[in-house]
Amino acid sequence: MRVNESIHVSPFSKLKRLDSDAVRWTDGFWAQKLTTVKNDSLPSVLAALNDKSNATYFPNFKNAGSGTGAFVGVDWSDGDCYKSLETMILFLDLEYDAALDAQIDGMISEIASAQEDDGYICTQITLTGRPRWTNIHDHELYNFGHLLTVGVLHHQVTKKTSLLNVALRAADYLYDTFSTRDPELSAFCFNPSQIMGLVELYRETGEQRYLELAKIYIDNRGSNPKNPRSDLDQTQDRVPVRAETEAVGHAVTGPYLWAGAADLVMETNEQELLDAITRIWEDSTYRKMYITGGIGALHKGIAERSNPDYEEISEAYGRPFQLPNDSAYNETCANISNAMWSWRLLQLTGDARYADVMERVLFNSALSALSLDGEQFTYTNPLRFNGKDHMLISNDSPVRWKTWRCYCCPPQITRTIAGLHRWTYSTGENAVWVHLYGANTINTDINGAKLSMTQSSNYPWGGDIRFEVEAAPEGELTIHLRIPGWTPTASLTVNGDAIGVPVGSPNYVAVTRTWSAGDVIELSFDTSPQVLTARPEVEEARSQAAVICGPLVYCLEGADLPDGTSIDDVVLRSDTQFEVQPGVGLFEGLRVLSTDLQLRSSWTSHELYAPLAKLPAATVKATLIPYFAWNNRPDNTMSVWLPLQYG
Repeated sequence: MRVNESIHVSPFSKLKRLDSDAVRWTDGFWAQKLTTVKNDSLPSVLAALNDKSNATYFPNFKNAGSGTGAFVGVDWSDGDCYKSLETMILFLDLEYDAALDAQIDGMISEIASAQEDDGYICTQITLTGRPRWTNIHDHELYNFGHLLTVGVLHHQVTKKTSLLNVALRAADYLYDTFSTRDPELSAFCFNPSQIMGLVELYRETGEQRYLELAKIYIDNRGSNPKNPRSDLDQTQDRVPVRAETEAVGHAVTGPYLWAGAADLVMETNEQELLDAITRIWEDSTYRKMYITGGIGALHKGIAERSNPDYEEISEAYGRPFQLPNDSAYNETCANISNAMWSWRLLQLTGDARYADVMERVLFNSALSALSLDGEQFTYTNPLRFNGKDHMLISNDSPVRWKTWRCYCCPPQITRTIAGLHRWTYSTGENAVWVHLYGANTINTDINGAKLSMTQSSNYPWGGDIRFEVEAAPEGELTIHLRIPGWTPTASLTVNGDAIGVPVGSPNYVAVTRTWSAGDVIELSFDTSPQVLTARPEVEEARSQAAVICGPLVYCLEGADLPDGTSIDDVVLRSDTQFEVQPGVGLFEGLRVLSTDLQLRSSWTSHELYAPLAKLPAATVKATLIPYFAWNNRPDNTMSVWLPLQYG
């Protein structure tokens, strides 16, 4: 078996991943978030992993290895431990730390001790004595999949094989178990992280059977809908993936499946599968996604398909345009899986619309999961919150928390931020693609020649971006610069010479020339406040409006209204003017929007309905904050959408 010493080049992906050390954040928004995650979030996560009151509990591995102790937590605890370990390894990749390296080695030793002789490893089964592969809700494949992913990452970063060997033994066990295509096992694909993990393992080792098994898991979806173990639409198992037309079911199991399918397409060039996941993405994005990039609107939903069972689905996509605000589920893991899926489709196609969705998630519905101090988290991400009067449904919480009954989201957001530099650029034939903006450096090879650039920017607080070339290959090179769909205007110069930029829909502008050290690219977007409305089919947002600045969605919290005024008392006029101001105190380093909001008529009747009343002349001073920053103060009443009054 070979093991790659460099990043595998997927033969059918238009864009190529960079080596892990190619990009580094240097300053600004993402550098600051990275520091917060390293210094505050990661310690919070590691403390929670050793707290018996938490749903994810790392000592299960040691207990399983020694054969003593009871299992603690939920059945997907192992997988979330692996995601936490992934965060640690990504920080080790960013900057070597001997103490962190040793800590990781110690955790790997405990994980390895829990692996059974045949390669099986799931502590929730080993410690409870339950039989293997009898209930898809035991989350065995979810746990296996995250092990495969982190095993590959650890080898890429450290060149050690300790965790990779555990992953290889686990993958070989999965192959022996599932490659027979036993119909009784066809239902096992709940939260199918194993598909992405298997493709990564194939890329790292070149072992064809791992790619073969990934395809088997894709083929199994919808192959046996009469299997009593299947949850059908809940797990995208009623219809074969290649025949699917819509985004249905659980909003993590779906994007994990479709992201895995995208990984498979990068290696196999299967057009039918690409067509399927493209139309599913379009249904998810254009009919079922929130303005924040959140997906999975419903705590509990009913399958949209016509079927006699009226199957109830948890953490579910709703009907087209069904996007409730105060009861929005928008699980953090679902939102981030939306970005993961979009990132893979971006690599496959180079289509900027995927980068726009990825960016929207990252700045809004992913980041909203993390408190400003980095130590606390949320699971659900509604677009309206009614404070103490809010009806709390499954996994809602009145405030942020450090431990929780389902702890999958904290390591999901920490590993995403720790690895975000890997999503920022791609390369192609004689080309580099810029997907995300912020202060960073890129140092990579293109066709064996060095490219080095420094990006300077205060993005997303401002739209001015500057690139300086420090080294470039000889001959022509194309730099593809993403023009976000949200910007109404944009300008671009190279060494002071203007280049035309199309706006109105997401695209990449290709600048082809022979580059030299000292060349300067200056790109500018309009990040001034914009008032957005939703399609009329979105009933929950009809006659309402939301405010964005660049990629950031803003919201109104009750804490930013005068005493005695609530978020129900104000109206956003269509001619409302906003003043962009630097945040102070808790919001230092952020940009907030100061404005006057129109008061609406007081509701004095006890009746449910009353005659239409004129708006009073009075207004109140208000401040809108970035959506990701909400729920960091005692008065956390909040709304993204505000009633719209045309002026």
